[in-house]
Amino acid sequence: MADKISSEQLFMGLVYSLVQSAFISLGKLPDPMSGKIERELEQASQTIDLLAALHEKTTGNLSGEEEKFLSGTISDLRLNYVDEVNKAQNEKNEKKPKEDKTAGDKKEDASKTDVPPEKGSQTEKKDTEK
Repeated sequence: MADKISSEQLFMGLVYSLVQSAFISLGKLPDPMSGKIERELEQASQTIDLLAALHEKTTGNLSGEEEKFLSGTISDLRLNYVDEVNKAQNEKNEKKPKEDKTAGDKKEDASKTDVPPEKGSQTEKKDTEK
């Protein structure tokens, strides 16, 4: 008969599973199903909150090793979460000026072409009033 898994091992396995899920959601590890690295910050936040709630509810019932592991991983995940939120914000800010510039370039290009104005447009009305 196989050795019975202790409750400490089961608890550590549960915590480890949630930590892995959070790191996948943070885009720090590839998704095991797709192999892709994707950032799902809302999901990561929920998993970190779940671990924090688990920590709060088990306070006083954990061994020293379990307490150290759980509190350390929550801190590590929170730091990584802040890092990824900052990266996402920076990426968003970098894309925005490029999009604005691209939109401006398109407007300039459209004004340079000899495309006839659309029916009912302001340009057509001015031309017909002359």
